[in-house]
Amino acid sequence: MKALAANYRDGGTEHTGRAALENFLNTFAVDAMAPGIEVQHEPKRDADKGSPDFKVKRQGMILGYVEVKEIGANLDKILKSDQIVKYRKLSDNIVVTDYFHFIRIDGAGKILDRQSLAFPNDIESRTIQVNPDKAEAVSKLLAAFFSSPPQGLQRAQQLAVALATRSKLLRDYLTEELVRQTKVHKEGRLHGLYDVFREQVFHELTVTEFADAFAQMLAYGLFLAKLNASDDEIIRLDNVRRFIPGSFRLIRELVRFLEEMQETEYDEAKWVVDEILSIVNGLAIANIREDLSFRQRKAISRKIRAGDEEEHRLFERDPFIYFYEDFLRAYDKETRKARGVYYTPPPVVNFIVRAVDDILKNQFQIADGLADHKKVTVLDFAAGTGTFLLEVMQRIFDNIGGPETGKADAVVREHMLKNLYGFEYLIAPYTIAHLKLS
Repeated sequence: MKALAANYRDGGTEHTGRAALENFLNTFAVDAMAPGIEVQHEPKRDADKGSPDFKVKRQGMILGYVEVKEIGANLDKILKSDQIVKYRKLSDNIVVTDYFHFIRIDGAGKILDRQSLAFPNDIESRTIQVNPDKAEAVSKLLAAFFSSPPQGLQRAQQLAVALATRSKLLRDYLTEELVRQTKVHKEGRLHGLYDVFREQVFHELTVTEFADAFAQMLAYGLFLAKLNASDDEIIRLDNVRRFIPGSFRLIRELVRFLEEMQETEYDEAKWVVDEILSIVNGLAIANIREDLSFRQRKAISRKIRAGDEEEHRLFERDPFIYFYEDFLRAYDKETRKARGVYYTPPPVVNFIVRAVDDILKNQFQIADGLADHKKVTVLDFAAGTGTFLLEVMQRIFDNIGGPETGKADAVVREHMLKNLYGFEYLIAPYTIAHLKLS
């Protein structure tokens, strides 16, 4: 309060009191015996853009935000702003303050607590007096804020929605940065990657389309790294590539860009990447692996949102269906519609693949059907998440007597890895196809 008084009398702005508030929050966390708490102050940025003023972490996971406004600001109006609505999508534990008044809200915008420490005229005099009752009330509000546990995700459906929400924000920031780099003579690593994609993958690729695909890839790349790390390993910007398998060569090279996030031009995007890191590092990874496992496809044990027996059968055949469907639904319905991103139900895929196999055997006299490595090559030119390729693999195994037979290793090596191909335009389903098929 003394520091605020000095700033206030000197005509300080919303930013000049933040050092005092940061010290106060850190000291309060220690006094409240909240172990492992870290209060991170984000640098000044444009209004209504960028990250919250303070991110509060516990053991690397984000437990909440503190947003600071100028003294005397209309906090009720600010609670309804696009900025706070954006933060609510990411956190269920937010404090908004003008230094004197503190409001704690949840992800739905519900006010959980509201207290006033003082009023501006209380610090106009040289003698600062803090009402003990008001101090106690603010202490309880902050104690509840700091004691709120980080939101670790338990199931793949929750993860899909969480990744989608953050990928959308990351897409918007990457788009803005690409536009900026275009204006300054196309300099910067991000624009260099865009040029490579446009020259070698798709000549008509727009800045917006590239940012869209790249944001999805970065999000799934971080998730992929966590899947391949030990359960207690913390994924960071500087070690992500170490946990991307060599077989994911394209993804491995693209996530190298995350090392650039330390540069100042990416400050606006880095906080969203930190959000994704917080999500993946806090996953109940054993549950997520179970949800996406082909070996343990027991729909009832996962309590998935299945309406009938057919839904159960769909899920048991391909656990990745709901994962990417939920992601797309939360990410961008219009993009999904425009690009025709809809999965073909596994029973339909099964019928088509069996029909092709039968035609190869009965009409073309290829006795082994899809399993013939000399005469058969398979291309899915819109592979999506690899559902057709997966079904082809399963059919090939059926034709040779199962994956446990002596022929299986040779068939994988000489046929599947050489003669099965898939093209995919979107990076996220491409990444999921890799996950699924591997």
